[in-house]
Amino acid sequence: MSGISTCYFSRISMALAMSTADLVRYFRTTLRDAWEAMSIRSDLDRDGFALVAGVLTPTEIDDLGRAFDGLVDVARTLSGTTEVSGSQVVMQPDPFVLQRVVWCGGLSPVLAKYGHDPRILGLAFQALASHRLTQIIQQAHFKLPGDGLDFSLHQDASNRRYGTDLWTDVDGRGSFVQIAIPIDPMGPENGGLQLVPGSHKLGFIADPATGALPEGAVDLGRVITPRVRPGDVLLLGPFTIHGSGPNRSDRSRRLFIQGYALPGANHRNYPGCGTGVERTV
Repeated sequence: MSGISTCYFSRISMALAMSTADLVRYFRTTLRDAWEAMSIRSDLDRDGFALVAGVLTPTEIDDLGRAFDGLVDVARTLSGTTEVSGSQVVMQPDPFVLQRVVWCGGLSPVLAKYGHDPRILGLAFQALASHRLTQIIQQAHFKLPGDGLDFSLHQDASNRRYGTDLWTDVDGRGSFVQIAIPIDPMGPENGGLQLVPGSHKLGFIADPATGALPEGAVDLGRVITPRVRPGDVLLLGPFTIHGSGPNRSDRSRRLFIQGYALPGANHRNYPGCGTGVERTV
């Protein structure tokens, strides 16, 4: 029996002792969640990514924005890439470019709590169909106006060391999901994520040693850059080809990323979390 079917069988069993009114509400919630789970999995299977609107509230986004501002303040005191309080700040001082803060919850309790937020874990469960997850990524990504930072098209499976002894594909689909939450409105003008729909169906095609994609593997005419609102959530599979261009606008493009693997998949040590932190849905 799959993880998803087990989850909803358990819910139905728990509902047997409820009153009629509670039972109606319970089944409505269960059916809604089941439909959302099928929709997310269907989108991931078809496109390699799924967009879920309005997961976090405007108040939560404001709190995250202030936490990101705090990370910038810390970075401006550093002379280069450094580990601080269990986080790794990846930056250069002159000119100032802050790429990302790895395991950013080490520096910010506000950010740390989202690694085990039930809404985020629920989305990871819907993608991976497992109640047990291993979190290996919690990163704050920055594209500040004029910093020129961009990321070429790639597959996240490369960063997970897919194709080496450091990764075991437990489910045959990459065994990983990345969950990205924009802190600012995200689109083409400020370095929003570029996606190649359906590219995950190619499987893992990158060079395991360099992460480079084969020449001509991507039809650039198929690349899209969706507009995503703060508080929406974008789920990406590990084989989905994606990247991002430079921020050419006068506003920031900040992105809060969680990454979860199936237990037994990761064998690599990451800054702040080692081989990962166990999470339960």
